Amino acid sequence: MFLEPYLLTGPLRIILLFVLILLIHRIVSTRISAQSALNFLVPTIALVMAAVLLGGFILILTGIFDIFVIISIIIGLAVLAFMNLNFKQPLKAQLRKIYTRSLLYITIKMEKGQRFLDRDNIIKPKHKHPEHGLSQYHRNWQLAIGLLLPVLTYISRSSLFQEDVYTLSSSWFSKLNFINGISANTWFFQTGEMMGDYLLINLYAKLTHITNAQALQSFGLLESALLSLIIYWLVFKISRKQAPGIFAGLSFALFYGFLPINIDLIAEHKSVFTALIIALPTMYFCIYPQSFSYSKKAKFYWLITLFSAILLLDLFVGVLLLLPYLLVLFIFKLKDNLKQITQVLLAYFFSLAFIGTIYGIAALLIKEDFGAFILSNFYSFDTYTYNPHLVAPFRDLMNYYQIAAVVFLLIAIYNYFKKSHKWLASLVFLSFINLMFGIYQLDTGLVDLDILSQVLCIFLPIFFGIILNVMVNLFSIFNFSPKVGIRLEVIIGSIVITVLTIFTFPSVATLNFKENKTENVVFKAYSKIQSQNLPYSYAVVNALPYFSFSRNSHYYYNYDYFNNTYIELDRRFNRYKNNLEYLQNNPDIILPETMYVFVYKDIQEANQAKKAIVEKQRNLTLERLELLKMKGRDVDVYYEDKTLEVYQIENRERASNINELLF
Repeated sequence: MFLEPYLLTGPLRIILLFVLILLIHRIVSTRISAQSALNFLVPTIALVMAAVLLGGFILILTGIFDIFVIISIIIGLAVLAFMNLNFKQPLKAQLRKIYTRSLLYITIKMEKGQRFLDRDNIIKPKHKHPEHGLSQYHRNWQLAIGLLLPVLTYISRSSLFQEDVYTLSSSWFSKLNFINGISANTWFFQTGEMMGDYLLINLYAKLTHITNAQALQSFGLLESALLSLIIYWLVFKISRKQAPGIFAGLSFALFYGFLPINIDLIAEHKSVFTALIIALPTMYFCIYPQSFSYSKKAKFYWLITLFSAILLLDLFVGVLLLLPYLLVLFIFKLKDNLKQITQVLLAYFFSLAFIGTIYGIAALLIKEDFGAFILSNFYSFDTYTYNPHLVAPFRDLMNYYQIAAVVFLLIAIYNYFKKSHKWLASLVFLSFINLMFGIYQLDTGLVDLDILSQVLCIFLPIFFGIILNVMVNLFSIFNFSPKVGIRLEVIIGSIVITVLTIFTFPSVATLNFKENKTENVVFKAYSKIQSQNLPYSYAVVNALPYFSFSRNSHYYYNYDYFNNTYIELDRRFNRYKNNLEYLQNNPDIILPETMYVFVYKDIQEANQAKKAIVEKQRNLTLERLELLKMKGRDVDVYYEDKTLEVYQIENRERASNINELLF
């Protein structure tokens, strides 16, 4: 198979859900934004993610984080948007007006025999702003790229899953426990972890009806796909040209030989990446707040929401990245836009104080070391940089990047003095990128270079795109006609991208997954079990590391329990299972309605002594299953693959399977 279903199900469902939300928003809104294509989509993604994250955080603090509550809130907000309430006016009079208007609307539609939802509900007046306009040419290009670039990135990352060492590792199981813990409102002071990312993964699993394990496995691909789109949009907004944006997006998707990406951890979700999905549009809005189509007051509140969400996702991005960036921006805005940048800084420091206060109070209540927790988020012991696929050692590449950054910064400064408004964003980002390169080169220990390498995976493609924009601007002295210029950009860009991809794309990449890879098989088996059975109506017998699959889903037994204890419990339970009074007085003998026993055919263990123990344990498990069959128990093979068999023991007929219960 090219892509496993569990890697596709979640992303496709979340895309459809997002489209549905946008459609509902368009129906219930009285006016729509003049922003279109990605100029509407990217800010919407950032704002929705930030609002959901902050809202989810508040729900967890209040102990009511639940899918039903979330859906109810979404419906409530849609109703409020449709009602278009003005909270400055008396509520009673407004509700009376809405009631009268609704009755009149229904009456007119019924008298004319028209549909209640028609073209007039979709086609609406737009907010007008001189900077929000987008030509049909750019709109079509953006929509095409907005579709193709994330798909290409998704395929590119998926092709490297063969090299993955993250899935089913101790770190993977640890993060699965974090995701499961969100459902139990567990949040504060997980060492080195801000829990925002796990909240999004948990919610992603709930909304798309996939397991937490599947959500964890596919979220890394989804965040990379989104990032390629946002990188393209950001560079397009900075350069106001398609070619630099496309080049930047493709650089992130394909240029593994120039970026410090760990291809052996390609499946790992990264809180840095998720935070930058929100942070990159926010950084652009800080330069040009006027592109944010809201009132000054609304902009301030939205900036607080965006900054707070970033801090909840990743403190390294929220503090060690955003704060220096805002200080760089302050220098450029000090003379002409002091009031504007002051509002941005106030929103940032308010968000910092808000999140810091909540965590500080929590630290006092549960007696945690607040300072140690903060430092654990600035420095990671789990993150490492290993890049044997690079065209040159990364230190050498950084020397070249630093030289190029200084040269193009000087050119950008020259262009800025000629056309300040046009080159402001390029200058700000080049200055900030130079600062990051300098910090990496100095290696003073002020920041964790491994986490900074993750950040550079995002900012290097942005850097490449801005460089291309500067070079295209330099070639404008030759006075090519617009058509010739575009053709040259396309031809030269295509050649460069193709050559670099062919010669630098990792040779280990493949578009064919091994169907018998253990992690793929385990995911399929657990997905089938969890989708077909009621929670906590069944138990799973598996090795200890797989306990995380069971948390907040079903009961878990290890092989020692099954091999040494289960037979005796089975004997007593089947003797008295119809005696309700006895079971009430002896609840310890009650067995789950259904048992699922995992038996691995291929034991992958290098240590021969451990392998012998595991083989002995497997053989004993098979003996116990055969003994249960001889006793007349309902034992069948539920799932089978080249490397795995899952046996089903049905202790009560039609008591666990959802379809059997319903039909």
